[in-house]
Amino acid sequence: MPPPGDSALASAITLALVRVTGRMALREKLALMRDANLAIASEARFRLHLRRMRPKLDRLRQSGRSNQTVLAILAVEAFYRPGLRRAVEHGGWFILSLLRSRSASRITVGIAQARVSHWRDLGLIDSERFSFHRLARVLDLDANYDVCHRYLSTRRMLDERDPGALTVAYTGAPRCNYAEMLSQAEVALAR
Repeated sequence: MPPPGDSALASAITLALVRVTGRMALREKLALMRDANLAIASEARFRLHLRRMRPKLDRLRQSGRSNQTVLAILAVEAFYRPGLRRAVEHGGWFILSLLRSRSASRITVGIAQARVSHWRDLGLIDSERFSFHRLARVLDLDANYDVCHRYLSTRRMLDERDPGALTVAYTGAPRCNYAEMLSQAEVALAR
């Protein structure tokens, strides 16, 4: 028979472990609930975003820029990069250009979030260096459609139906949420 002190110690340790384990389980449940709430909130925000983007995307369609994949990508990119964040990126492009940094070419700009080097390589701007003329070009919705369309075309992805493959082709990595939003945008835009 163990001494009475050992039994009390074992009971205290067991009780502590039960409490810690219970708290950990509660934290896990709360984390799952938080993640579910964030997903629901994000989905609701994305649906609202799609409704707000609809007039802009309809204007692109009316001008003959109607590839559903490109329109869906523009909708998703605009959701992930709201105006203020894009403005900061444009400011970074300006500063890096002033410093003559090669990093300026790697900044993503515009609603399409294409690298400055892609804008140049695809013939939509004439240089990677910032200028107000080039800024106006990357702010133009038609030019954003064109850069996205040309980018996907050079990668032979314009007719790709798999959102996962499109996500990897456009963003450079698999991103589950991006692919899901891309699917949602294509469905919403088809209506």
